[in-house]
Amino acid sequence: METTVVPFQGLRYNVEKVGDIADVIAPPYDVIKPEERIELEAHHPQNIIRLILSQPQDDDTEKNNQYTRAAKLMQQWMSNNTLVQDTTPRYYIYDQSFTAPDGKHYTRRAIIALIKLEPFENKVILPHEKTHAGPKIDRLNLMRACHANLSPIFLLYQDINGDIEQIMQDFTDDNPPELDCSETFGSTHQLWCMENPDSNNKIQKLFSAKPLLIADGHHRYETALSFRDEMSRQRGINTSLGYDYMMVNLVRMESPGLAVLAIHRLLSELTAEQINQAIAGMPEVFEVHELDSLSNLMAKLEAFRGKSPAVGMSTPDNKFRLLIPHSISEGQLDVTLVQDTIIQKLFKIETLADHISYTAYTDDVIDHVKEGSDRVALLMNPTPVQQVLDVAKAGSVMPQKSTYFYPKMATGFVVNLLNG
Repeated sequence: METTVVPFQGLRYNVEKVGDIADVIAPPYDVIKPEERIELEAHHPQNIIRLILSQPQDDDTEKNNQYTRAAKLMQQWMSNNTLVQDTTPRYYIYDQSFTAPDGKHYTRRAIIALIKLEPFENKVILPHEKTHAGPKIDRLNLMRACHANLSPIFLLYQDINGDIEQIMQDFTDDNPPELDCSETFGSTHQLWCMENPDSNNKIQKLFSAKPLLIADGHHRYETALSFRDEMSRQRGINTSLGYDYMMVNLVRMESPGLAVLAIHRLLSELTAEQINQAIAGMPEVFEVHELDSLSNLMAKLEAFRGKSPAVGMSTPDNKFRLLIPHSISEGQLDVTLVQDTIIQKLFKIETLADHISYTAYTDDVIDHVKEGSDRVALLMNPTPVQQVLDVAKAGSVMPQKSTYFYPKMATGFVVNLLNG
């Protein structure tokens, strides 16, 4: 089946009304802490946070609630030209420049477009993680009220020769960005509107043979599928074509601007017996090397990156260990080795949510273990993007928090109206 990636008429903030665009954008809804939400709401009366994270009230009803209030506010902003729809279809080019925790500087380029929704079994859009019901219900209720994609999800595409990237580069070389944001949420942000029909047709054709891998946004993709089916049942297939599409950020898999971080596992509420038995059982499965510092451990771990599985461990006895499996199966992933062998078999943890948290920062690892004798940290290498793609193409899924594409993309540059 063909992959359909098309330009569209986005709904965007009118800078003459709102001023600096940096004041009205926000991080993705699912990473915003309550205190950050309050700060964003106070920062600007038209911040996108008021749509993506509208809050419930004690007197909410079926007809007046957090979702209907978001929809009413969006309509109000459209009526008073705070939000204005572009007059012609275009692709949007979005650059984020940032310094990653490893100290390296990156510029990640995305193309914002609409994709035609396809069920996963068609192997056009590929997932790599399991989803949970709770977040999907929340986003579905918001979509029902607003009939819009308020923020794009993040997909990866393979383009070994860089053909799509070159078309975008030619355009940005010849045209200044329409939006140029100073550093906000750890990145600078630039946005171009590519209206050139010839270039856009070329891009659409180049995407037609490419499967797309969901990097971030599995819940919202499945929500969009559910909403499309709901609209088809309610309105008939011919009147719900807009609901067949979803707004996405597409990033080239081979891009040097793609920063993929490791996500370390922080174990807590362990008994002394659990920890001691796990450590005692490790030599049966792993070659165990004790090291004198976290920096030494991370340097040794880095040598295995992208080559073969290895895991670091920090324990309450102030020891750092490098764990190298005695044997590995073909295609063995570090994240599955950690979850299946270390967490479940050696530490005998069955309910992951009760004992595990996650971080991309190694300083957090030291702090975590220092805070209590019931804690252990497992240190990871990043999962190579090619491995993620291979797993998805095989129809498999990876453990939760297997990948961290850094940083998150901002919300609020473009909105997609599903009903036109």
